[in-house]
Amino acid sequence: MFLGLGQAASFSLLSPPPGIVLATAMAFVTIGLWVSRHRIIAFFVLLMALASLIGAVLVVGHLYFLQAATLKKTVYSPAISGKILSVEPRGGRTRLVIAPTHIDGLKRAQMPPKIRISMTGALGVAPGDMFDGPAKLFPLGAPEAPGDPDFSRSLYFDGIGATGFVMGRKYKITPSDSFEGDVFALNGQVRLAMMARINRVLAPVEAGLANAILVGERGGVPAWLAEDLRKSGLAHLLAISGLHMGLLCGAVFFAVRLGLALIPALALRYPVKKWAAIAAMIVGLLYLLLSGATVPTQRAFVMTAIVLFAVLVDRQAISLRLVAIAALIIMVLQPDAVMGASFQLSFAAVTGLVAFYQGAGGQWLGPAQDIGIWQKSARYLGLLLITGIMVTALTAPIIGFHFGRVSLLGVVANLLAIPLMAFWIMPCIVAVLAMTPFGLEFLPLTVLSPGLKILIWLAREVAQQDWGLWYLAQPAALVIIPAMMALLWMVIWRQWPVRMFVIVPVCCAIFAGVTFQRPDVLVGGGRKDWSVYDPSLQKLFFNHKVSKFHRAIWMSRYGISPERSDVQTGQCAADVCWFVINGRHIVLARKLDDPFYICRHADIVIDLQRDVPANACKKSSVIIDDDVLWWQGGAALYVPKNNDRAWYETVRNSSGNWPWITLGGR
Repeated sequence: MFLGLGQAASFSLLSPPPGIVLATAMAFVTIGLWVSRHRIIAFFVLLMALASLIGAVLVVGHLYFLQAATLKKTVYSPAISGKILSVEPRGGRTRLVIAPTHIDGLKRAQMPPKIRISMTGALGVAPGDMFDGPAKLFPLGAPEAPGDPDFSRSLYFDGIGATGFVMGRKYKITPSDSFEGDVFALNGQVRLAMMARINRVLAPVEAGLANAILVGERGGVPAWLAEDLRKSGLAHLLAISGLHMGLLCGAVFFAVRLGLALIPALALRYPVKKWAAIAAMIVGLLYLLLSGATVPTQRAFVMTAIVLFAVLVDRQAISLRLVAIAALIIMVLQPDAVMGASFQLSFAAVTGLVAFYQGAGGQWLGPAQDIGIWQKSARYLGLLLITGIMVTALTAPIIGFHFGRVSLLGVVANLLAIPLMAFWIMPCIVAVLAMTPFGLEFLPLTVLSPGLKILIWLAREVAQQDWGLWYLAQPAALVIIPAMMALLWMVIWRQWPVRMFVIVPVCCAIFAGVTFQRPDVLVGGGRKDWSVYDPSLQKLFFNHKVSKFHRAIWMSRYGISPERSDVQTGQCAADVCWFVINGRHIVLARKLDDPFYICRHADIVIDLQRDVPANACKKSSVIIDDDVLWWQGGAALYVPKNNDRAWYETVRNSSGNWPWITLGGR
């Protein structure tokens, strides 16, 4: 818990914590541990502090060894050369990750280790090929406004220092004749070959879903289907996680064990159960590589591997220690994963479920022997229902924070979808993996097709029930973090005297919720888009040509559903837009022709593309102009209800000076 909290706290600072400060703090805490070794409470508090410091050290250590160059300004390069590392089909486009050897216009020291570019069309390119052609490259995109998602952090930790697109079709792809020991290129080739075979057999929508489940490539999933899966609470089926890995390895384990048990000469003389565990572990590793090794898949593989290893050494596997080991491995290898929704959702759900079924849940279920098939079926459905309710409750705060909505019908949808995955879809996936090397994948894919159609139909039917989807205004991070810490504290400790300490994070969450103020105005760092929330009308206003992407993100921050956007949102098509929020006159404009006139009537002036003269406005006015947005990034403006002066924060103020945050060429 506290290792991850230390990592998250480090990323929340305005810059990486100095190594000398961390080393000094760790030395003092270590001495304190020795001095307080006979005082349990003091020792435990210092142990939590040491774990948090180790988490911060892991962040600083990864940054030190990474030190990847990032692009500081937009570059039009007529010639880029490099090796293609990965290929991701995205509908009508293809996204490439390239390790550049030459970028015209950049010196060697300025070149990022990897760049990600997109090109039109689904081309016959593969990892290991060489790319030569012109492209337009951009710096890693900082959040558009304070509080928006930061997509550049994960790109930086993947070694990607620039993104962009290929200009025109004057490029050259040179196929690679050999892999020269490049395992990743070989794995990429296998993934693309598997996707091509699936696409030949299944219809496009079903093929996109099958590719997501089998190789972790979600680019072929139509936008409407992805939205239906999110609304119905089935989006976790697209991310290869514990459900997929557990079903796959479980199917292989029992199939191999059953096959070996049918041979008396082997079953009576050798540990066939352990042989089956080894076979399942190997298949799980292959599935991990085939699926792209995302964070949920890594967590699932580590936990499944530990379970299978426990079978090999005749030990009990399912425990909170298993969850802790899996979390530690991922946090050590990928410190930035802690900040992502994938990591948080995976471990919140798994931790709660393991704790429940180790305790009261395990006692309630009791032994399953000597009961009939109908009782077993009822118990299985009851287990699914309890699991669905628990997962929904445990993950609701995290989903609400990251995505602004919670699906209440997810429990019902999963009650039907999980048996479908367990008894139909995943066995077919196992058969596809087994038969593809022999060119017989069309047989299991044909059987798989109706199962995928049922899953698509289920997602559509549940998603159409709008009453089962709640949209929530984004709460403060300081509300969610103590709430989840309190939940974990209750899960880990079993004695009530210790559990009473949960009152501390609960009070922190309540205080943060009461004092939290949502921004009244958001101004994009791209100097094109803005939004204003009018509390009297409970309506969110946008500029006339706001991008769909920013519109969707800002609507989710205020808890506005797309279905009610015609009622809860509005637009201002004028060159100069006026609003009155909490008694303050606010003016927003793309370019102000006469700032002196405007400043005589406005308390807050926002000019997207021009600098407002310092003497144009009265001293009490708040000004956000081109100078602020260029050097500091997007802004979030707060207008108090009392007579206090309005104030704003920028992306630079909130996100800090991390190497992936590039603003104004710095």
